[in-house]
Amino acid sequence: MNRPRTTPAAGRGRRLSPRWRKAILTLHVTVAVGWVGVEIAQLLLGLVGLTTDDPEVVRATRVVMEILGLELTVGIAWMTLLTGLLLAMATQWGLLKHYWIATKLVVTVTLMLDGHFLLQHWLRRQADLDTASESVGLQLVISMSIALVLLVAATALSVHKPWGRTRRGRRRPARNGPARSADGPSPKVEVNQP
Repeated sequence: MNRPRTTPAAGRGRRLSPRWRKAILTLHVTVAVGWVGVEIAQLLLGLVGLTTDDPEVVRATRVVMEILGLELTVGIAWMTLLTGLLLAMATQWGLLKHYWIATKLVVTVTLMLDGHFLLQHWLRRQADLDTASESVGLQLVISMSIALVLLVAATALSVHKPWGRTRRGRRRPARNGPARSADGPSPKVEVNQP
């Protein structure tokens, strides 16, 4: 017997249809991979700028790093955050129900704050300097290396989904009473999420 589809219970929020979930997940993965790519490109440019003696190459690396950091990374970071929030809140995973999702949120916001307050300042400072400043270049390389490690860690969290549920995720949603079938109350089944 086919059962009619029902809407989610009040308080649990709306769920995305499979088509929308896949579309948003595809966008999320695409922009997150793009963010990793931009960090790799900036790191390589920073290393080239530190290791070359050619002032024209140093200047070129600075200009490209500034464009990538100030123009591209900001949009990618925001799109990654927004699509991640949407996926977390509109799917069964929930925003604060699993430690791995909460950790990814902290990593993303930390990287965005670092990019806004430190990285953009260093990129502008580096681009304004007429002579090569190894200290600013080294700060950029270190910052981008840390950002790259954090982005790869966030990717690993998405793949492995470690640590289980948070206290909030272990709580059962409030219902108007036990669900009933034709045979009486349905049994309580514990489901272990990966």
